[in-house]
Amino acid sequence: LMEPSNGLPASIGATAAGAAIVDIVEDGPHAIVTGTTGTGKSELLVTWVTAIAAAHGPDRVNFVLADFKGGTAFDPLRSLRHVAAVITDLDEDEARRGVSSLRAELRRREGVLAAAGVRDVAASSMPRLVVVVDEFAALLQDHPDLGALFTDIAARGRALGMHLILGTQRASG
Repeated sequence: LMEPSNGLPASIGATAAGAAIVDIVEDGPHAIVTGTTGTGKSELLVTWVTAIAAAHGPDRVNFVLADFKGGTAFDPLRSLRHVAAVITDLDEDEARRGVSSLRAELRRREGVLAAAGVRDVAASSMPRLVVVVDEFAALLQDHPDLGALFTDIAARGRALGMHLILGTQRASG
């Protein structure tokens, strides 16, 4: 049984010593999953999201899932109550709207925290938002202007309760 915390600990597998527990909040606030084609990046992302959702309710965490390598990696997760949106590269306009809504969510969260007089989401009742991108390099290649948005989320996300998990074949850039 996991002890309550402000984090989002989740068991994503097993080691010789026991459960492999990763906490995007305590160990993060962000993560990059890298590997060449066929090494299991998408499977790890799906496993991690499933494990977080199994351990924490939608009142504690929500997800925005973005798949920029064909649009089907997150299909098994669409039915989770935690999933606020699934963005794919299959619909250009929908993808742009979905990602730009993250910009609005940054501003909304700042306003909620300011109105509550707190500096960190841990001191509020707002659920954390984990943004998971499968094939981040492809997203930036298709939408180079979004680099600034992800940089902003990376810089300000911890206090606002927004966390990035980025899957990519190459971690450069």
